[in-house]
Amino acid sequence: MYHDYHFHPLGYAGLIAGLDLMDAADLGEVMSRLAARADQVDGAIIGQRLNDERVSERRLPDRNDIDDVVGDRPVLLYRYCGHVAVANSAALSLAGIDAEPTQPEGGSFDTDASGRATGVLRETAIAVVSAALASQVTGPTDGAVLSALGAVRRMGLRSMTGIVSVGEPIWCGVPDELDVLCRLAPDLPLDIDVLIIAPNPAELADAAEKIRRTQGRIRFFGWKDFADGSFGGHTAALHEPYADRPETTGIDRLDPEHFKTMARASMMLGGSVAIHAIGDRANDRVLDVYEELIGMGADPWRLRVEHASLLTGPAIERMAELGVTASVQPAFLASEGEWLVKRIGEVRMSRVYPFRSMLEAGVVMVGGSDAPVESPDPENGISAAVERPGFDPSESLTEDQAISLFTPPR
Repeated sequence: MYHDYHFHPLGYAGLIAGLDLMDAADLGEVMSRLAARADQVDGAIIGQRLNDERVSERRLPDRNDIDDVVGDRPVLLYRYCGHVAVANSAALSLAGIDAEPTQPEGGSFDTDASGRATGVLRETAIAVVSAALASQVTGPTDGAVLSALGAVRRMGLRSMTGIVSVGEPIWCGVPDELDVLCRLAPDLPLDIDVLIIAPNPAELADAAEKIRRTQGRIRFFGWKDFADGSFGGHTAALHEPYADRPETTGIDRLDPEHFKTMARASMMLGGSVAIHAIGDRANDRVLDVYEELIGMGADPWRLRVEHASLLTGPAIERMAELGVTASVQPAFLASEGEWLVKRIGEVRMSRVYPFRSMLEAGVVMVGGSDAPVESPDPENGISAAVERPGFDPSESLTEDQAISLFTPPR
């Protein structure tokens, strides 16, 4: 039996019970599936795993594309990475977004030549719209959540590190994912170590206490947040510009002082710290924060870098020396192999997902799926770590090394 060290249980349940767009061949099929979903549900419509690299047009839709199909109620379609979404005009209007929108810190609203929002939302801009829609979204039923997690157990997972939010809808539109998980805790089919996405120490402490009062198969594991975004959305924070969008190096979401405050709060509660960092600049900045925390007495075993996707050689050595954990998602290789070189170029491809280099340097590594981004089947991640389709084979792991990434914690 395996452990998935990075899993979004409510997001995954929302995908299984909702609108999955991952394998749509073109935008026409995306809109056809959206129209069918509109006939099935009332209120706002949420779609997941929109893949602009798979549709024949090789682009995201915009508000006008969606308005032509569903214009009378809000629609929010998430790119499969979860870091970019597209809203229709009804959703933007509900959130008060249109001409010359105020750009949020750590995110952006794409605009056209006239300054009008196109509907494409990046990083924290998504939350502006999703919060406005939350009361109109019907999330997965309790039965759907339990069924989805039961299916995951049949894939071989005994337990997972589950990431849930408090007070902010993620993917499936549930306003408070922790409430749902606590309610279902006695009936869960597997054990869940819970990482909380919370905005401040008070809400994190309340979440930890709520989990500790709950009878069932959950326990408080710590705090999770974001230092950057994704390669696919051009929002992972890089040192050098994107190869296919040289005007940008991504989006920084790391506020060092806030992160240190939240990290100390989590550790005071007995929890860990898990920071999402995909780009090389984001990883270096997270290591800066972790080095300072360790200097203040933090146990490095409580500090995790989620994804650690693009690393410089010095960053790998530094990660090993600090003793922090890299929580990696090998299944990303299978879905990114055809297009990632367009984003980061040939030179940086030799530094992306450097699993063998990390292992040989002594970096502590664990593995997850990031479901619903990827399939939760651990065999997919294991095979991708070994075969590395479309990536430098010199960074391959042996099968035993790959399996060890998903070994349950003691």
